[in-house]
Amino acid sequence: MVQTYRQSSLSFYLTIFDVLSPRKFQMFKRIKLPCRSQHYHWRTLMLRTYIRSLKFLSRSVRYAFGKFPRECPLCNYHGKFLGYGYPYVCDVYCPQCGSLERHRLLYIADQQKDFFTGKTILHFAPEPGVRKMVTQRAPKSYVTADLFAEGVDRKENIEALTIEDNSFDVVICLHVLEHVDDRAAISELYRVTKPNGLLIAMFPIIEGWQETYENVEKTGPENQLLHFGQHDHVRFFGNDARQRLASPGFMVDEFTAVEPFVSRYGLMRGEKIFLCRKPAEPAQLP
Repeated sequence: MVQTYRQSSLSFYLTIFDVLSPRKFQMFKRIKLPCRSQHYHWRTLMLRTYIRSLKFLSRSVRYAFGKFPRECPLCNYHGKFLGYGYPYVCDVYCPQCGSLERHRLLYIADQQKDFFTGKTILHFAPEPGVRKMVTQRAPKSYVTADLFAEGVDRKENIEALTIEDNSFDVVICLHVLEHVDDRAAISELYRVTKPNGLLIAMFPIIEGWQETYENVEKTGPENQLLHFGQHDHVRFFGNDARQRLASPGFMVDEFTAVEPFVSRYGLMRGEKIFLCRKPAEPAQLP
């Protein structure tokens, strides 16, 4: 019985492999080695490798459509999340409103701290779900900005803003700083934030690295994907990101994704929102 099951399972995977890649399968069948035992073991090893690959592909396809029931606090969706992005990440995308982990984490943080009600808001690279969330909080004003995107209120280069000093109570900057000259951008964000105002920043960070990784020689989509995780990123932030945020004068606090919110809302474990407060009074130079 066991032998019959194994044979049928083997036949199934061989058939799938033949359908998916017939040329490679025929090449695999034609492999000949001088020693019969070596021939057998080599083909067996290759067969096992391809079967494992097929099993992994099967699991990946299943998980792409979600594994665990989740909730989206932005739109009250209940169900499984989908995969998203490149490199592809499973179980992160709300199929109803399109929110990702960082958007849901911001929602939870706002529920606890109330960032937006009655405030003047500047939002860079505005995501539809976050835009809707902010406008529902009845801000005093809400201005969107981007250099390339359509449908924003202002065309702005975050490294050289045309906005006056001390203009906004809250500035939202989610997953932008890894694309640009972050030091210039942070300095500009500090300038346009009002005294006692708040910069809300998020970006990919590797906590195990003491220093941010940048390499000006690694340009072009392939190099940037290999070195920085995405074709248009120019760095991976390390622990010194906090010093970079604080350098113009911000006081940096953090809001971290923890349980039970991680499991319930499909958050990235340990992901952080950096809450950067501009002092009410400018720092006195010695």
